[in-house]
Amino acid sequence: MLVFACYLSFFWYTYPMYIKTTKNSAGQIYYHLVESYWQDGQSRQRTLLSLGKAEDGRLDNLWQAVAKHQEVLTLIDLAKEISVADTFILGPLLVLERLFQNSGIDKLLDKLTQRHPRLGFDLKKLVFTMIASRFVKPGSKLKIFEHWQNRFFPEMLLGEIQLHQFYRALSVLAEHKEEIERDLFWQGRDLLSKEVDIILYDLTTLRFESTQATGLRQFGYSKERRSDCTQVVLGLLVRPDGVPVGFEVYPGNTFEGESVADIVQKMRDKFQVRRFVFVADRGLFSRKNLRALRGSNQDKCGEFIVGMKLGVFKHRHDEFYDLSRHTQINHELTFYETDHEGDRCIITWSRARAERDVKAREDILQKIRQKLQKKKITAKEFVTNKTYQRYVIGFNDNQAFMLNEKAITEDAKKDGFFGVLTNITDLSAQAIVTHYKSLWIVEDAFGEIKGNLKARPVFHWSDQNIIGHLTMCFLAYLCEALMTKALREKELMLESPAIEQGAIEPRPLTVVEAMRELQEVRAIPVKIHSTTIWVRTDIQGNAQKLFAAIGLKIPPKVLKLDKNQNPAGTK
Repeated sequence: MLVFACYLSFFWYTYPMYIKTTKNSAGQIYYHLVESYWQDGQSRQRTLLSLGKAEDGRLDNLWQAVAKHQEVLTLIDLAKEISVADTFILGPLLVLERLFQNSGIDKLLDKLTQRHPRLGFDLKKLVFTMIASRFVKPGSKLKIFEHWQNRFFPEMLLGEIQLHQFYRALSVLAEHKEEIERDLFWQGRDLLSKEVDIILYDLTTLRFESTQATGLRQFGYSKERRSDCTQVVLGLLVRPDGVPVGFEVYPGNTFEGESVADIVQKMRDKFQVRRFVFVADRGLFSRKNLRALRGSNQDKCGEFIVGMKLGVFKHRHDEFYDLSRHTQINHELTFYETDHEGDRCIITWSRARAERDVKAREDILQKIRQKLQKKKITAKEFVTNKTYQRYVIGFNDNQAFMLNEKAITEDAKKDGFFGVLTNITDLSAQAIVTHYKSLWIVEDAFGEIKGNLKARPVFHWSDQNIIGHLTMCFLAYLCEALMTKALREKELMLESPAIEQGAIEPRPLTVVEAMRELQEVRAIPVKIHSTTIWVRTDIQGNAQKLFAAIGLKIPPKVLKLDKNQNPAGTK
């Protein structure tokens, strides 16, 4: 068997690569570009690229790339002159390039580049590099600067980049944040759809690896349970299809309820939509926020769906929790509609929620019982936990600590119930509840931004760069959301040997899984004589599905012939 050995340095590893031949049952010979690697202490092989069938002593695919420049390329010539250098990540770049086009990000960044003629670099390509890094290996801008040249297909990126240009790009993004959100909102909005926009809103916190509080970086209530770090509060606006609309950044010590009036006004000023419905969790329920949501009487942009804290309506508890008053949607869900100060009040009961409430309370009671079994019990065992205080008596009258059975019984009556308040009159109660339950989409967005895209910890100090960094992360999540939306609309399922073998249940294909395979799609510079030919590795099933979902054609195996060199040594 004919084998040409060559070597590759990929990142900090060194893997041997070579071209090998295989023969099928009919005696036909095929060429493959193969990489050796170590796994579990053993040397293994994987095919990076199938080069095609050998005919008349030629490496067919490579020969075709240079055939227009020379008449004959023999196998013997290749054996003497072929060499392979590094491999470069290609797949995610192709997908992101198409999403830049589909979303309008590319045109927007081109426009911003023209408005900053003294930048000295291509803003679009630099932002593209930062976003691509969020999907491949997220890290600080310094890490991107140090590694991008050794990782990504260079033909799609900038040539020479200086570290300070990354930070300059963030400053431009921060300066034009409002414009970026507005332009992308109108480009992505279906103008032929109904005139109401459902906007989901929630907040989270993003930490810094820092204890120095200044500007936006402040100590506050951490949803990441990192009270030892400074943070910012991130408010995110998302459509029901998961596509982000906009975001706001607040100092880390901001109380979440204080953001509503601000972000609602910015929504009205920024997007100028005729009508939008603001959906928020019950943590934002307050009279002040409801006034902010309603707006002026002349303004139709004042509709809301907000979760209710049922504890503020103690005098109506018997009414709310009486299932005989409820209308049954199905055996899992019921609702009861009433009014509250001129607004619609919808009380729902869910079997699944009831089961969760029972389990959550039992877990708490189990911990309390363990504490009560101690020989010596002090108030300190309970005073730091308000939930414990609700279920334990004996704090003020020097009596023995014991479970508050009355409080437990009263809480049990509320299992499965939650309330929604709205001023919308033209949607059914069921539609209102459905919109409220879709808030999980925002929580899912936070999970992706923090987890997959690793927006935190934040490594920036100035407020401007913090906002610029989060604007870049916003654009990255917009690309991910568009991919997710496309996969869901096509109802594409994951391809996996485990599924085929019945080891796991079939499940929808996700962006994370598709991107994992896309990172294996590499661009390989193959040098023949003095000519460099860029070829790509094979694109597997899940990656192919994502290509199809976003309307991207499979590129040819021969990506590019280096035109700056004389092909195959010709003159």
